[in-house]
Amino acid sequence: MFLDLTNDKCPITFVKTKIALEKLKKSELLTVRINSGEELDSMPNSLEEIGYKIIEKKKLRKNIAEIIIRQI
Repeated sequence: MFLDLTNDKCPITFVKTKIALEKLKKSELLTVRINSGEELDSMPNSLEEIGYKIIEKKKLRKNIAEIIIRQI
């Protein structure tokens, strides 16, 4: 599953990501595209704290990043 949240800001990005993750089956992946910056660190940390696995986080361009998350 893929979410483009580049037009959203935290906390909406976190809420939309969590809702999408809840719809996934165990071991499925979610790729989330966000504006890079503080969210690139804070959102993965928050998701790991509640039990999701961050597979990868990377900057694609100056202001855009992607996070790949596994439903566990």
